[in-house]
Amino acid sequence: MTEVLCIVPPFNYGKLDSVGPKCPNLGIGIIAALIETMKYDVKILDCFGLELSEEDTLKEIKKHNPKFILIGAVTANFSISLNLLKKAKSYNPHVINIVGGPHVTVNPESAFDNKGVVDFVVIGEAEETIVDLLNYLDKKDYMKLDDIKGLMYVNSSGKITKTVDRGVVKILDNLPMPAYHLFPMEKYHSYGWLNLGRKFTTMITSRGCPFKCNFCQSSQQAKYWRQRSSDKVFDEIKLLYDQYAIRHIYFQDDEFCVNHQRIIEMCNKIKESKMDLVWECLTRVNHMDDELLGAMASAGCKSILFGIETGYDEGFKLINKPINCDMVINAVQMAQKHGILVKVTFIMGFPWEGEEEMKKTIAFAKKVDADLTFFNILNPYPGTPVYNEVIANNLFEQPENYDGHIIHGTDPLIMTKKLSAKQLRYWSGRAVLEFYLRPSFIFKRVFKIRNWTEFKNNFFGGNDLLGLAFKKVWAGRN
Repeated sequence: MTEVLCIVPPFNYGKLDSVGPKCPNLGIGIIAALIETMKYDVKILDCFGLELSEEDTLKEIKKHNPKFILIGAVTANFSISLNLLKKAKSYNPHVINIVGGPHVTVNPESAFDNKGVVDFVVIGEAEETIVDLLNYLDKKDYMKLDDIKGLMYVNSSGKITKTVDRGVVKILDNLPMPAYHLFPMEKYHSYGWLNLGRKFTTMITSRGCPFKCNFCQSSQQAKYWRQRSSDKVFDEIKLLYDQYAIRHIYFQDDEFCVNHQRIIEMCNKIKESKMDLVWECLTRVNHMDDELLGAMASAGCKSILFGIETGYDEGFKLINKPINCDMVINAVQMAQKHGILVKVTFIMGFPWEGEEEMKKTIAFAKKVDADLTFFNILNPYPGTPVYNEVIANNLFEQPENYDGHIIHGTDPLIMTKKLSAKQLRYWSGRAVLEFYLRPSFIFKRVFKIRNWTEFKNNFFGGNDLLGLAFKKVWAGRN
């Protein structure tokens, strides 16, 4: 019997599953590490990493027969998570089900729609709340349930009760490293196009974002940006390098390059160690300069992802993103000058957008000419201003159901004030075809392929991407 089973729910990238990344859930990993210090027998069941179906997951739950189940759910797999917990209760009515994650942080009451399935909801950053709750449940601490911050539950009278907010973890250096030893580390890989054949994992070196883009769930939840020190970051890199033979890291921070000095210190430590390490990160174009990019490239940075989102200056203002088109082009060109592969993302389907905005975004994407460009249809996340605008204007095309809705490959959830969901599907497919079928892009991409692995990744990934795009365009026209 496992005392505490931490579950990463099943998830996939739909029609682009062959090229999507597979990464450990580091939030679950940190919580598991904390629970281990409390002398519990804890396991992580990473259904995503292990590619377990819902049926396979239920078999694993029965096998472990846990006393406590902790599950972290995002909007896309929230319904699946609740169904797993419902089945777990049917196997063992005494199991205590605890749910956390971005979805219930914004909408905690939704976890109690199915009576008797969820026992506790953890709202916000979960580490301190989980420790207090387990101590309470095992009577290791005499605090009252109402005194545990960041919690929602159904009281003895059947009333949903919410305690005071917990707040965020202010000093990230006080948290343990994720319990990597509980993850199937051999199962993880980067994007198919960037799979370098090196052992891969992710890291998080900061939390929050100092900006408030109106479509972004994380920027609405985290109150302010916090960082781990460069020393702590390097210690974790060294652990992964030495103990797990990791040679490729993706830094998953919402905004990696806020503090230039911290990143330069980290880069210097990597160079001094002479590690054979490559890494990627996500950052913003207005945080780039030549000195920083030079330091990053010399320390093994091979790829940067910039969230661009729109292709016209008025669009940046409307989504509350303080950048402009000139900043984007400058940052992309600087990064490419240092030999860093640049990926960018665009979002199509903001409530105000019509054909004119679609054409502007596609034209700008071609002008930017990044190494990889992703065109995503807007997914309005609960708790964001753009979600509220979608609701206010009755723009949900489908019932408000996110089951299986992912970044790529699914039908749009919404329409805009000017475009139907069918038209959005057409424009997202057309954007891919216009960008990737340019002779100049194909020529440049072919000459950047360095080995057989990269050729296969580009060939099969490109085939899946273009095939899906053709289907979207065809469906949108008929």
